[in-house]
Amino acid sequence: MAHQFEIKHVVLLNSLTLVVIAFAALNVPISMFFGVPLGRALGPIAVCALLLFTIVLNGRGRLLLARLYFMGVSLAFIITNAFVFGKSAPGHLFLLTLVLVVYFIFPRKQKSFALWIALLGFLLFAGFEIFHESMPGLISVPVESIAMRTKGMQIGFGGLIFAFSYYIYRTFERSEKYVQAEQEKSERLLQNILPSSVIKKLRESPDTIAERFENCTVLFSDIVGFTEMSRKMPAVGVVSLLNEIFSDFDDLAEKHQLEKIKTIGDAYMIVGGLPDPGVDHAERVALFALEMLETVRHYRDKYSLPLELRIGINSGDAVAGVIGKKKFIYDLWGDSVNTASRMESHGLPGQIQVTEATYQLLQKRFTFEDRGILDIKGLGPVKGYLLMGIAA
Repeated sequence: MAHQFEIKHVVLLNSLTLVVIAFAALNVPISMFFGVPLGRALGPIAVCALLLFTIVLNGRGRLLLARLYFMGVSLAFIITNAFVFGKSAPGHLFLLTLVLVVYFIFPRKQKSFALWIALLGFLLFAGFEIFHESMPGLISVPVESIAMRTKGMQIGFGGLIFAFSYYIYRTFERSEKYVQAEQEKSERLLQNILPSSVIKKLRESPDTIAERFENCTVLFSDIVGFTEMSRKMPAVGVVSLLNEIFSDFDDLAEKHQLEKIKTIGDAYMIVGGLPDPGVDHAERVALFALEMLETVRHYRDKYSLPLELRIGINSGDAVAGVIGKKKFIYDLWGDSVNTASRMESHGLPGQIQVTEATYQLLQKRFTFEDRGILDIKGLGPVKGYLLMGIAA
């Protein structure tokens, strides 16, 4: 069975076999028209029968043997014709067609065969071209028929070149479409990992990508008790549930024009205000957080599971960049990022906890509940608020 990468070579070889068979069969009436005895004119019929075995070999998976066999029979046919007709017809021109097609018949891993056969074909052509005018031929062709047969040979040669040129054009066209499709696929995969602006910078320069953003809003979320709950669920069920929830979160992130940073287990991290700055980043993150709670409530009712989401938000400056050589990610660093993470870990199930910095940005449009001063490990006393909803 042909490997998928060799199928095109097999199809081409089978097609060429049928073309050569048709050409060889056409030689019978043409040769008889020029006065060639029937016995000699039937020679091409034997070539047709021999060439059919090429398709048989391909069908049996003997791909290399089929290619070598086709080239051998074709070379023998062209050389025999050249000696038979001699200077009365430029049959050796068809050696050039073999030199042309050989590179398309053999795949890259067999290029040494293609090179040697192409070299042999060219040397034979050169030899016949040098001595063509002095070759008497094995049969006698009337003088008045020589010009007509020469024209016929040249037209046939030109037709094969035209047909194969079109094949090459179609091959390049399909290759370009394939490359374009693969590039678009790679682009989509890359955009699932990195922001568009970061992708552009990586293409322009291989240097480390790192930027400081003075104003952004970071959100951390975590499904409360999910680790304990997952112990009672099948592995497929755990992954399927997280995929449903996080896919909805991804849609919400796109809706609010936020940048998803990463997921770790059942934790989801997102940021607003970078890599493309915007003055309403805190507002968009707040709306996103409220819709996250609605999404989790939907799945809690749908599957009758004790799902609760705990969310922490903070606004401030952060450093963003791409790290690593393999499976690299676009990540964030800085005190504001750590504070947002602490807001989540010290928050309440089913609630959105924000810092004073975020509260100051949102207090005019949203309603809050004051949690007072929180003693946050590693940060000390931090003022906290619970985001309750959109102000009336």
